[in-house]
Amino acid sequence: MIWKSLLVFVLCGASFVCAHPHVFIEATVKAVFDDAGFSAIRNHWVYDELYSSAMMSSGDADGDGKISDSENKWFSENILSPLKEYNYFNYVQSGTVFLKVLGISNFKATFKNNRLMLDFETKFSIPAGADYTMLVIAIADISNYFQVTADMENADVVGPDSFDIEFFNDGLRGLTLFRAFRSDIEGLYLRFKKK
Repeated sequence: MIWKSLLVFVLCGASFVCAHPHVFIEATVKAVFDDAGFSAIRNHWVYDELYSSAMMSSGDADGDGKISDSENKWFSENILSPLKEYNYFNYVQSGTVFLKVLGISNFKATFKNNRLMLDFETKFSIPAGADYTMLVIAIADISNYFQVTADMENADVVGPDSFDIEFFNDGLRGLTLFRAFRSDIEGLYLRFKKK
């Protein structure tokens, strides 16, 4: 009986350890449209000081406190590449599915004011039509190992004048695909069509 109690205690303790965030990210996003339609999410992530310090101690090979072009690749491979299987925390709902990121571009790591910053674009391809296409964008880690605080209130959109694009931020309550997300996460709601 003591062993069973101890096992339950250990398993419960392990679940609590895994349930709270270990890394904190402040994120801002911009939805990007090209001449065909929705093409990317431009991400700007700022990490907490502890994680930033740990990553700089490993990735800043020359120890100068800056990230050179050659060191930039290390940050991409060691921080961003492992997030590929999690869609780089970029969740885009189109109809009844989440869209898969097609690739990453324009990656740049910088270090300023003791904070590591990543700038990159996740690529998508949703053509614009004569009728509105609706999307919902959320930036989050549903495992809660990373706490991503996305400032959707200040999210922005950039696109050609040939499109009618409308957007606003709001909670994700009631959206089936987002049931596993924390209740305080906001999404960026978009609708767009050709003019």
